[in-house]
Amino acid sequence: MPYSQDQLSAYRAVIIITLLLSIYGSLHYAHHAYGTDTPFTASYVLLSIYWIVIYIWQIAFTIASFIPNETRLTMVCELGWHFPIFNILHYIWAESFTNQYFILAELFLILNFFNLLGMYFTHKTYALGPVTNWFLIHVPLVALPLNWVIYGIMWNGAVMCHVEEKLWARILANIFIWDFLLIGAIFLFLFRDWASGLSISYLMLALGFRQLATKIFALQWIFAFVISGVLFCASVFVLVIDGFNPSQPENEPLLEDQGV
Repeated sequence: MPYSQDQLSAYRAVIIITLLLSIYGSLHYAHHAYGTDTPFTASYVLLSIYWIVIYIWQIAFTIASFIPNETRLTMVCELGWHFPIFNILHYIWAESFTNQYFILAELFLILNFFNLLGMYFTHKTYALGPVTNWFLIHVPLVALPLNWVIYGIMWNGAVMCHVEEKLWARILANIFIWDFLLIGAIFLFLFRDWASGLSISYLMLALGFRQLATKIFALQWIFAFVISGVLFCASVFVLVIDGFNPSQPENEPLLEDQGV
């Protein structure tokens, strides 16, 4: 057993406390939501559903960490403190954004981006096996949070720069929105990560609905729906081709003690 029982108990306690902190931060933001419309503002309802799914899945992960399974518990400990750090940084972002400290909020989003990116590439969670561990670890701890943080950087940045009614800002937004298609394509075709592809597709759908309700005669919602549709189809294609088995590039190790 590559971890001590004390280490595992401490980790369980920390993830419970930080997860509750993250949930509190989200609820506090939801109650005092800052409502400025920007070219990257998405549907409040659809984003709320996204976060409800994340939290239900993360609670399932937390419960699973109490179930005796040597391989899974080894992986949980190998992941280190990325998940608790994500929860703490998300809470600080929510409090900063709610109190309209947008520059500070942007900083914590960027820090969380590198935190999650580190977990993605250091531990190669996109290639975890078996599939039950991929669903319990990669999807709720990495794929869904990482892609929200990428979206959040764009959204928070737009709010921070006060781009609500600036024509030049909307033109730039019409260009930068295509970054989501590029990012989704990288996840899909380099890492075969259809969970990330579907999550970005959903976020673009949420963005499209809000932009349609805000400005009917605009390009942003059209681009958002196009990106959502393309990524959805590409994600389904990768899922059909690869099945539910995570793709592990040749000679690319997973978590140290996974034994693959």
